[in-house]
Amino acid sequence: MLTHFVRAVSSVLAKKEWPWTLAAIGFFVGCSVSNVDTASSVDPSSAARDPGVRGGVAGAGAPIAGLTKTELAFFSAGKDDFAEEEEVADGLGPTMNLGSCGGCHLHPALGGTSPPVNPQIAFAKKNGATNTVPSFITLNGPVREVRFVRNPDGTPDGGVHDLFTIAGRADAPGCKLAQPDFGQELARRKPGH
Repeated sequence: MLTHFVRAVSSVLAKKEWPWTLAAIGFFVGCSVSNVDTASSVDPSSAARDPGVRGGVAGAGAPIAGLTKTELAFFSAGKDDFAEEEEVADGLGPTMNLGSCGGCHLHPALGGTSPPVNPQIAFAKKNGATNTVPSFITLNGPVREVRFVRNPDGTPDGGVHDLFTIAGRADAPGCKLAQPDFGQELARRKPGH
């Protein structure tokens, strides 16, 4: 396709018709750009709005309507795995935010959002772990994960950084992996530092 385009452009240039071609292209581009909505031309009544807290029965935890028998089997297997509390022998660690997906996504039902009491507080010391609860994790606050805008070398980051390690746990003898010092990391990665 690119070859055909190059040939067509070469033909136009060779025939010295390019001023007229450029004028025609400019006209059509100008017409199409003039129909693009700008921020000032968008109807504010059509803008997205947060509807606030949803009332009624919780919409989390159940399969969507209309699944086949096979799809329901997959949903059930996935839901069981999502709820399963992992241990080191199951593959937990060496770093993590909690012992299960469902622990963070538990309210108002499995698959939802943060529960009213943050399970990360108790998990930090579970089974003898030596983790320190970072200052931005609170008992009655939301479950959180850490993302940094930039890596220490200044390149873009944005990935999830786990809060805790398995160091000190009875089921992880010998693990000495240090937990990140989030206070130091946050201070070091602030713009201008």
